[in-house]
Order: sequence, then structure tokens, then C-alpha cells
Amino acid sequence: MIKQLLQGPNPSAQTDYHRLQVILTIAPLAASVHFLLIPFFYFSGVEILAALNCVSVLLWIYGIRLSKQYRIDLAIQIFCSEVLLHSLVVSYYLGPDPGFQYYLWSMSALAVMDTSNSRFRVFVTAIMLVLVFALLNAGVFSPVLAFPFTEYIFYMKLVNMVVSGVLSILAIMIMREFHLRQQAELKQLADIDCLTGVFNRRQGGVLLEQACQMALRKKHPLTVVMADIDRFKQINDRYGHAVGDSVLCQIADLLQNSIRKSDALIRWGGEEFLILLPDATDLDAQQLLGKINPRIEQLYSANDIPEAPVTLSFGVAQWHTAEPVEQTIMRADNALYVSKQEGRSRITLADKMGCDDQPLSSFQNGG
Repeated sequence: MIKQLLQGPNPSAQTDYHRLQVILTIAPLAASVHFLLIPFFYFSGVEILAALNCVSVLLWIYGIRLSKQYRIDLAIQIFCSEVLLHSLVVSYYLGPDPGFQYYLWSMSALAVMDTSNSRFRVFVTAIMLVLVFALLNAGVFSPVLAFPFTEYIFYMKLVNMVVSGVLSILAIMIMREFHLRQQAELKQLADIDCLTGVFNRRQGGVLLEQACQMALRKKHPLTVVMADIDRFKQINDRYGHAVGDSVLCQIADLLQNSIRKSDALIRWGGEEFLILLPDATDLDAQQLLGKINPRIEQLYSANDIPEAPVTLSFGVAQWHTAEPVEQTIMRADNALYVSKQEGRSRITLADKMGCDDQPLSSFQNGG
């Protein structure tokens, strides 16, 4: 999932995509409202407002077309101008009672999505729309025309209030979803290694602290494993970094699929991984790691990387509650060093170093 995220659009493109979703939700509804008002005003004898709504429909359709071409800022400016003009003209002819000025609230929310202007100019535009709403709602214009169906004025105002409110809610809900999704993606970027898709070292420190607290509370053992890909520099030098990256990803996948759901795999640095095993002793870890051996042999045949076969060395240390967990990691790292020094492709237990370090029998060709 993290790889798909990184291969996806950049943040600016993602923002444009979500602004487009807002427009494609609101604009067709707004155009439909204006379209329905054309016959309403025409048969009410207010032909000038019918003509105005014809222009409004065309402007909203044009704005939708611009949005689909990702000229979103221009579309927003057209929408805001149309609503401002429409509210002023209707209020001039019919006064504030029909409630068309309420759409200015919706447009003030849409205006802040204009990224082509500075924050100050966008803020001023939004405030201007709100102030115009306040003036129109206060009856700054006396009606020029007498609306023939006065008994419907209340219902018209009610409908306009509800529709403008729904449009605002839809826009806010879409942007809220975008914000929550961005938060999740940023958290993922902060916690996950972008190449292998496992936890990164920063998040590994958090997981280690949590695991220690859990082990103390439940009085369960806790074991850490340092795993390192043998002769990884040779793989990079002979076959290129693309092959090296592929090896890292495949080894990470193999390790992730070999451990328990309660365990954690962390890319500690370079070709080195830390495996966190709660509720497991060092002997449990040794048994688990032994099951990984045949899987690595199946992953890479002798013909894949013949001059630098892929193998792993391990250092295992069980945490003692009297020591800082950093010391446990250091002991596991020292055990890993012993595995490297004694021929690689080995498991070395820190607490039994020098007597129980074991070769990985299935890696006899790893060397």
C-alpha cells in the first residue's frame, strides 16, 4: 500500500483531485437548481430573472468543464462571481425574502479553496461574500418588482436555505474525508519504510518501548533479533542497486510472512532488520528462525545470483528487565557480529555466545 502511495500523484495533484470531487458534487446540483428556476421565473412573469438563470446554468456548465481540465481555480472564481451576481440581481428585483442570498454562505466556503491567490486575498474574498450576504439579508435593496405569488415566498426561502446548507455540508464532508485520508497517509509515511513496506527505525523505537511495557506488565519474555543480509554490498556492486532493492523487498516479505502476527519486523538500517518477538524466549526465536532457512533457498536458486548467494545471519538476545532495551539490542548486534565472523549464515544467541551459536544447515553454500 505504501508503495502505491508513493507512486501516486504528488500532494498538489491530490489536492486538485479532491477539490475536483467537491466541484463535481456541488456544481451539477447548482446548475440543476438554476435550470428549474428558469420556467419558474418565466411563468411568474419575471422574465429578466429567467434570463439570468439561463446565463447561470451556462456559467456552471462552463465551470464544470474547466474543472475537468484541472483549471479548478478559474472555475471557483467563476462560480463565486456567478453566485454573487445572481444574489445581487435577485435581491434588487425581489428583495431578501426569497432567500437567494443564502448561497453566498456556500460560496464563501468554496472561495477558500482557490489556491491561485494569496491567503490574504482568498480571506478577503470569503469575507466579502459574507458581508454581502449580511447586507442583502438586512434588506439593503427595496424590491423593484412585486412577486406575483407572494404565498410561495416563504417556501422558496426555506428551499434556498436548505439547499445552500446541504451544498455546504457536502463540501465540508468531502474535504473532511480528504483531511482524514491525508492524516492516515502521513502517519504511514512516518511509520513505514518506503522501500520495503515494513516499520522504519523511528517507529521501531516506539514499538520496542511498548513491547517492554507489555512484557513487564504481563511478566512475559521478550526477545529481539538482528538479521543482516550477507555480502549485500557484493550483490549491489555486481548486479546493481535495482537488484539489491529487489532482494531487500523480497527478504522483507519473506521475514514478514514467517513471523507471528504479534511480532514486528523493522528495517533497522541498510540491509539490517530487527525482529521484535514478544512473549518469546531466545530459544523460541531460534526455532522460528530455523523455519526461515528453506524459504530463502526457494526464493533464490543458485542461478539467480550465482556469485553472491543470498543468505542471512542472525543475532538473538532475550531482554532482561534489569537492563535498558538499548543494551539488549547491542547484545543482539554483537551476536550478529559473531555470526558474521564465524562464517555467516548462522544464528548466534547472545546469552550463550561461544557455545550455542548454530550454523544454518540449509545455508551451507552461503558462506
